[in-house]
Amino acid sequence: MSLSKDQRLVPATLIPSLLDLAIKRQINVEKIFKKADIDPSIIGQSGTYLTFQQMVDLFNAAYEVMDDPAFGLYLGESIQYHSLDLVGQLIATSKDLQEALDELFTFKNLIAPFTDFSLEVSGGSAVLIFTIDELAIRENLVAQQDMIASTMFTLANALTGGKLEVERIRFSHPKTEYSDEYERVFHVPVEFGYHRNEFQFDKALLVEPLLTSYPEYHRQMQDLAQKRLQSLEGHQSLGAKVVEYLSKSLGDSPAQLEDVAEHFNMTPRTLQRKLKLEQFSFAGLRDHCRHERALRQLANPNIDIESIAEHLGFSDASNFYHAFKRWEGVSPGAYRRNVLEKKMPKNT
Repeated sequence: MSLSKDQRLVPATLIPSLLDLAIKRQINVEKIFKKADIDPSIIGQSGTYLTFQQMVDLFNAAYEVMDDPAFGLYLGESIQYHSLDLVGQLIATSKDLQEALDELFTFKNLIAPFTDFSLEVSGGSAVLIFTIDELAIRENLVAQQDMIASTMFTLANALTGGKLEVERIRFSHPKTEYSDEYERVFHVPVEFGYHRNEFQFDKALLVEPLLTSYPEYHRQMQDLAQKRLQSLEGHQSLGAKVVEYLSKSLGDSPAQLEDVAEHFNMTPRTLQRKLKLEQFSFAGLRDHCRHERALRQLANPNIDIESIAEHLGFSDASNFYHAFKRWEGVSPGAYRRNVLEKKMPKNT
C-alpha cells in the first residue's frame, strides 16, 4: 500500500517569489522548470495549481540550480503577502498579529500543507512553533526550515511596520556554514540543534494593529478561502480523508473502524468496501498514521516512549515496540538515538 500527500493540489504560491529571486541572482528560470519537469507556460498564470509533489520538486530544482546553501533564507525574504494567494490577503488584512496567525493556522494547507504551526503564550512572551513533516520533505529539509522561518519573519515584520523584535530564534537543525546570514535576516543571535523550530517574541506584539487591516475585505477573503479549502479537500480520495481524520484524532479519540465510519456517515462495512476499491484497508491506514506520528514524536526527546505508545492507542509499550520494529526494523529507542545524534550540532 502506498499513501502520500504528493497528489494533493495546492496553489502555486512559490512561483512568483522564485521568479523574483531568480531575477535578482541572474539565474536561468527555464533550467529550474526543466529540472523539475514542470511546464513553464504556467508562469504568469493566475489561479495556477500544482500537486504537492510538484511544489517539492520545484523547490529542490531551484535549490540545486541556484547552488547556494542559504537559498531557503533568500527565498523567504523574497516572499511577500500577495505571493501567497488568498492566505496572504487574509494575513495582510487581519486586525492584528494574533488574527493573522489564526488565519495561517486555519488555512495553512493552501500554502504549506507539509508544515504545522502552533502558538504558546506564557508570562510576557509568545512562542511560535513550526514543524515540517520530515516524511513528506525528504530532501533539503534545512533549506525548507530556513524558508518557512524567513518567510514568517519577513511578512510579520513588514505588516507590523518593522516593529517585530524577535527575542530568540531556535532551529532544530545543526549550525550551518552560513550562520552569519541568519543574524542578517533575523537581527538576533540564532540557536541551532534545539528540539524544535521556534520564534520567541513579546506577547504584546500579538495585539499590535496591522498597517494593512481591512475588516470588510478580510471577511470576504475568509469566505473565498474556506470555499477554496473545501474544494481542494473535495478532490481527496476517501483513503486520504480517512488518514487526515485519523491523524487529527490520534490521542484524542478512539481510532476504531466504527468511529471513523460514523464520522463519514457510513456503515463500517461500506467504509471497508470503498477503501478496498482504492486498494486500501482501514487497518493499513491506521498503521500508516501511527507510524508517521511515532516517527515525529520520537524525534522529540521530551516525550517518553510509554507516553507515545499510549497516545497512539496501543494497549502497552510492548505492543508499540513490536509494531515499530515491524515498521522500521529497529526499536523505538534505537531510532530515537539515531535521530537525535543527527540533530546534534557539530563542533566547528
